Amino acid sequence: MERTTIAQFAKETYDILVIGGGITGAVTARDAALRGLKVALVEKNDFAWGTSSRSTKLLHGGLRYLESFEFRMVREACRERELMLKLAPHLSHPRPFMYLQYDGYPEGLLKLNLGLTFYDFFSGAPSIRRHKIFRSKKLREMEPHLNADGLKGCGYYYDFLTDDARLTIETIKGAAAGGAHIANYAEVTGFTENNGRINGVEIKDVLSGESGTISAKQVINTTGPWVDTIRHMEQGVGDKRLRPTKGVHIVLSKEDFPLNHAVFLRAPGDNRVVWPIPALDGDLVYVGTTDTDYDGPLDDVTATDEDIDYLLDVANYTIPGRNLTREHVIATWAGLRPLIAPDDSRNASAVSREHEIFVSPKGLLTIGGGKLTTARVMGLQVVDKAVELLGQTFGMKDIPASNTHEVPVSGGDAGQTYAAKSKLASMNLPEAVKERLLSLYGGNARLMAEMIENDPSCADDMGGYDVIRAEVVYAVKYEMSRTITDFFTRRASLFYWRRDGGLSITASVADEMAKHLGWSAEQAGEEIDNYSNWVAANRCAPGTNDFAN
Repeated sequence: MERTTIAQFAKETYDILVIGGGITGAVTARDAALRGLKVALVEKNDFAWGTSSRSTKLLHGGLRYLESFEFRMVREACRERELMLKLAPHLSHPRPFMYLQYDGYPEGLLKLNLGLTFYDFFSGAPSIRRHKIFRSKKLREMEPHLNADGLKGCGYYYDFLTDDARLTIETIKGAAAGGAHIANYAEVTGFTENNGRINGVEIKDVLSGESGTISAKQVINTTGPWVDTIRHMEQGVGDKRLRPTKGVHIVLSKEDFPLNHAVFLRAPGDNRVVWPIPALDGDLVYVGTTDTDYDGPLDDVTATDEDIDYLLDVANYTIPGRNLTREHVIATWAGLRPLIAPDDSRNASAVSREHEIFVSPKGLLTIGGGKLTTARVMGLQVVDKAVELLGQTFGMKDIPASNTHEVPVSGGDAGQTYAAKSKLASMNLPEAVKERLLSLYGGNARLMAEMIENDPSCADDMGGYDVIRAEVVYAVKYEMSRTITDFFTRRASLFYWRRDGGLSITASVADEMAKHLGWSAEQAGEEIDNYSNWVAANRCAPGTNDFAN
């Protein structure tokens, strides 16, 4: 996947220009490209920089929304969750969840059993993943450290863990494979118009400083929390369609917080739903999420002391006697949900996760709201609307229907994954490295295996965390990684799941990236400093953790 330059963009008139490189923009660009449309996608930061790398990292049906009778949304999400096992098997990890029931909870075990029956039916899941109801005694045998005070039992069911940033990037790579022209660090600064209709954007390359324009028949705004910011670039548009809420997570070690299953419970102070979840990395548990209204800077969202203390209170309630403090927090992350503003003043956690599509007076097509699990459907629907507008305005006809339900995302093809496993199996690499490459990159791990075949030095260890040189080269050549922070946060997934965020290998990674991106020694040093500052901003009580591999 090569980064498209401003000059290259200027040579084309695109059918569709997608603004935003989060999951919504990714699925939109992929859907449009697979229909044979001429597509461009631009993102002002890195792909998945915002909400799409800072979620609860779940593909889930939204069980709790049955309580508010949002049956259509839950059914859709359940079906999409199951579909991801076919489209992105390397990023779809079924895990058991326990929906806890304590005295005073509004559901009760009978009502919960009914809700989980609907959940199973909507999912069409195999019998091996059908729910069960466990009473307190059985539950305590499975999770002996849980708070037993008032514990009645649980509903035992399944949802999926994922790597949200990797899912976004694999989807964008699928768009590129379909012919889309793509660039990160390309910021939209305004619109161009013709006869009162938006026909493109003014663009700035954040890395080079170069400016230009991109022409397109239809512009689609998929910028998540920045939806209103982009909408307001259109003269005469000033209303707000979003009500962003902030979600915060903290990461704890399983040694400090011994939990074997993901649990779903209500915070003791305000009854909001919170999940403590064992991470795919077996030694860690993350706890989230908060759900509070947010009106601060959209580009600077971090966990506050109040957020962290709230989640620590939940953790200490879930497993009493651990006396967890900020010194036990390994990492934090915070992001914004781009929720559609309701007509009433309901609290933040009650705002619907449904998405909406709307068209501005000058033809800007915008999609807001929604959730990670249903993103593919969001992309399908907004492209359907774009096709309708292209037909009305430009007479474009016979554009195929979406086929994204049939085409795996990049790395998800079963044949390619088998080939990758076969190649790696024959190589003299540590098993942990092989497992890492397959779990993060799926079938694309074969490209790293081929690098090693052609250049054995690509198997060199980068200094820890089972990262080898081929992974860094791959991130630059095939995934448009342009900064150290891109690599550690949204490509290699070290930022969230390592105590030091991977800082101990930044020098070797920077040296390798410098070879391919032409950095000077000074630039490489700045990159390391930028990532170090990013890690520090998202760690709690710096200096109190025993940083180790």
